[in-house]
Amino acid sequence: MRSRDVISSFVAHGAAALILAGCGASEGDGLGRAHLAVGQELASEAEPNGTALQANAISDDTVVRANLFPDGDTDLFSFQAPAGSRVYAAVMSASSTASQDADLDILDQDGTTVLEADVFNGSFGGSSPSIAGTPLATAGTYYARVRAPSPTIQLHPYDLHLKVQSGAPTAEVEPNDTTPQALPATGWIAGTHSNASDVDSYSLSLNAGDTLFASLDQDPTRDLTQFAAALAIGPFGSGFDIQVDNQSGPVETPYSDAIFATVKAAGTYRVTVTGSVTAGDYGLSVSVHPATPSVGCTTYDSANVPREILFGAPTTSFIDVPGAPRIGDLNVSVRLSHPMPPDVDVYLVSPAGNTNGLFTDIGDRTYPNLELTIDDEAAFPAGHFTLLNGMMVQPERDYRLHWFDGENGGGRWTLTLRDDTDNSNNLGVLSAWSLTICDAPIPALSCSSGDAPSTRLSADFEGGAQGFTHAGAADAWALGTPSAAPIAMCNGGTQCWKTNLSGVYNASSNQDLVSPPIDLSGVQAPIQLRWAMKYQLDNASSDHGWVEIREVGGANARRLWEFLDASMTTTVGSSNLVLQESAGWGTHYADISGYAGKRVEVVFHLDSDASVQLAGLAIDDVSVLGCPRSSTGEGGGTGGGSTTGEGGATGSGAGGAGTGGATATSGAVTSGASTTGEGGATGSGAGGAGVGGAAAGSGGSTTGEGGATGSGAGGAGTGTATAVTGASTSGGSTTGEGGATASGAGGAGTGTPVSGSGAGASPNGDPPASSDTTGGCGCRFVGREEPPWPWPAALPLIALLRMRRKRLRSRSS
Repeated sequence: MRSRDVISSFVAHGAAALILAGCGASEGDGLGRAHLAVGQELASEAEPNGTALQANAISDDTVVRANLFPDGDTDLFSFQAPAGSRVYAAVMSASSTASQDADLDILDQDGTTVLEADVFNGSFGGSSPSIAGTPLATAGTYYARVRAPSPTIQLHPYDLHLKVQSGAPTAEVEPNDTTPQALPATGWIAGTHSNASDVDSYSLSLNAGDTLFASLDQDPTRDLTQFAAALAIGPFGSGFDIQVDNQSGPVETPYSDAIFATVKAAGTYRVTVTGSVTAGDYGLSVSVHPATPSVGCTTYDSANVPREILFGAPTTSFIDVPGAPRIGDLNVSVRLSHPMPPDVDVYLVSPAGNTNGLFTDIGDRTYPNLELTIDDEAAFPAGHFTLLNGMMVQPERDYRLHWFDGENGGGRWTLTLRDDTDNSNNLGVLSAWSLTICDAPIPALSCSSGDAPSTRLSADFEGGAQGFTHAGAADAWALGTPSAAPIAMCNGGTQCWKTNLSGVYNASSNQDLVSPPIDLSGVQAPIQLRWAMKYQLDNASSDHGWVEIREVGGANARRLWEFLDASMTTTVGSSNLVLQESAGWGTHYADISGYAGKRVEVVFHLDSDASVQLAGLAIDDVSVLGCPRSSTGEGGGTGGGSTTGEGGATGSGAGGAGTGGATATSGAVTSGASTTGEGGATGSGAGGAGVGGAAAGSGGSTTGEGGATGSGAGGAGTGTATAVTGASTSGGSTTGEGGATASGAGGAGTGTPVSGSGAGASPNGDPPASSDTTGGCGCRFVGREEPPWPWPAALPLIALLRMRRKRLRSRSS
């Protein structure tokens, strides 16, 4: 039984999972509307973040979902803390499909000095770490570092919980054994166990979908006088708590415990410090991460219940979902009873035929009633505790609900249950189940100019390869109709690409499918890449799949999607039926505006080892849309980076007028040529105004000598000219003589360059991470591997503009 194995591993690694009796919280209507909560909000990782300079900035009360991948990866996260504060942090690695072993360090403000470290004080994954109450002496920036104990160990994924407590904790007030003390708003308690049998309980109100992180510091004075205690959260189901205790195995100094839970129903809950063997002081921190407000989410209850769960034959129940919602998030709620819950294997089949497991062999005969919500964003995976009533949990660690993301959710969904033990007395009943689907349509491009988006690539492959090529070791990419389950059709039509149309991908392969060059010189932000994808891959520790955009030739590559999950097969039922799991067909998208003006290509990659091969990666319906560069009026400016000077302009997509009122119209001059008047214009787009003129552009207008505009930004000329509207927009604004702008960055004339679009912006103006909503914890969007705006290349242009200004001034004088 898997749940017993988990408990045994806790003992081996220094933590035990226990269940305590108590009073029950209100369950409400069981499967009711609370499921509209999508789950806790998770911060994401942006690679590279292996040093203090690269560290991802996080808030002082957050949960980050990240990955230690590939081998040797280290993740640093920076946070702000006031003087005299304390930090509580823990890693939940029980969802990792690779190793679950991690080390956690709190680093001082230099980014290298270790203030405290932990290897195995945690309870949520083999050798997961927990740190509680690290003192932070002075105000400033500190760091949490997560790393593997060996350069050959990976974790994908893990959750880092972190809370900074400042000020003074609230003192415990006795008696609080059977009547809990109300937890203060800070969630911070300074407590004492007066004897070995003392129990301290604290109450708080939670809403459905809230996730709680409780962290127990068992040596708050740091005097090495350890206090052995246990930490529990409850009540759940029939009035039981879940508890962790790291004292049953090796522990590190200072002692600590951490526990997390996502609650299914609103109610009053308690956090309990218990199970001590000695008296002592402790510090308790409790933080609550509320469920993300639901947007476009609908819950569908099955009318095809109740259903008996019999041995041998599968038990099925269905839900018909109307319309065609594009799945951005999917939750599943199940209520069943069975004398031996670990005998029941449960999986879900989408209308498109994608089959994916939810849980197998979880629970315990002590708790025959199982009622839970499966949610990728919940605190820990099913199977971690034997008690499951009243909780929201992740699927078991080998399964992911985000494998359904991006699909059309309309049609018949089927829940299948199999009893895998032949016992005529073990008859169960599925009494209710429901789906919550959050519709996430792909946002339509809206161009500020009012122009319709321009299509730079549209490949449905019905007419052939359309310029796509493939190569690599043991390459088996082929165009046609897939014929082997679970990928036996295309997204649309009959032609798509797959790594072997009639079977599995090759062993020891390293193969790429590459798009033709995509010319983005004629478009400006926003620019969007879309593609349809279906896949079945082996564990990401062995085989890898990813999607990448880069400049033609390989420069400035940026990873848009990456597979980081378990092997997509599972066995269920008494006959050990092998389920061929799969993801998609799902439509994915990403913002690639940072590549405006460049020639790019999209790469679909798969590599494999020599062991297990599955169906692989299939690609269809690839497109790129962007907003066209446009000109407005005589000498109108353009978006995407135009530059002007006093009587002259150069730059991608922009021209300029010379003195004496000459203007350059769209396409009127070639790159490097000049128009009438001294200062001329170059570029492939529209012109800008000369002396005393004004130019209008996407996002702003300017007045004065040499006005300039760009995508979302205006630049000022000389004199009293100012930049309006665009001064604080994405892409930056510039002032000074001959202001200049560029896609994703502002440039100065004689002033100082200004760049960026606010905190978190990436160097090329793209969002810090892909806007693809199909990610979840099984794929990583890398937000810092983006090409910088080519400021050095603009220096000769700026020098030329300054020379022209000098000439004009000397003539006017």
